[in-house]
Amino acid sequence: MKKIGILLREFTSKSGSPLYGFRNDLMHYLRNYPVEILAIPIDYENEENQEFLFVSSLIKTCDGIILPGGSHIHEIDKRIVLFLYEQNIPVLGLCLGMQMMSVAFNGLLKKLPTDAHQSSLQYVHPVFLEESNLSSILNSQRITVNSRHSETVSQTQLDVVAYSLDGIIEAVEAKNKTFFIGVQWHPESLLDDPYSKLLFDAFIESLNQ
Repeated sequence: MKKIGILLREFTSKSGSPLYGFRNDLMHYLRNYPVEILAIPIDYENEENQEFLFVSSLIKTCDGIILPGGSHIHEIDKRIVLFLYEQNIPVLGLCLGMQMMSVAFNGLLKKLPTDAHQSSLQYVHPVFLEESNLSSILNSQRITVNSRHSETVSQTQLDVVAYSLDGIIEAVEAKNKTFFIGVQWHPESLLDDPYSKLLFDAFIESLNQ
């Protein structure tokens, strides 16, 4: 059975307590596949080199890694992304995960000027895909996605392969890797969406390559 590692992200409980985890809809989505899940914690207060050695040792036991949504990007996150790239480990980045991938490759983030990309609706806006690994996977040049982010990637050395109507970067990839794709939306929350299934199917398939 293939093993997927999910990097835990920091967040705050309703009572204000600091917690680490990922959204339960991601776990629900992955239950559709015969894979083992490994939750990978990151102690951001630990010495970086020591923590990187611990995290990378766990990553090495996995066939692929998911970088889920969250709120903050740390220096060690960028180091982990570069390690995943160098080791050619399949990576799927979701929302903040895509931003982590972008920032690791000399990327920059900026605040969105409006709240048009923050919504609880199932579908919020269209995304237009350029010719890429992602468009080949989805077999489409236009899809409709959900959206709940307040920052956007303004530049990156990764291949930018999708945009929204207002020019927001919606997906990045490294075309020379087995699977190294990040999307700004949350496909794990679209349980019945055919494009979400195609994306996750392709990621799971890449674990065998």
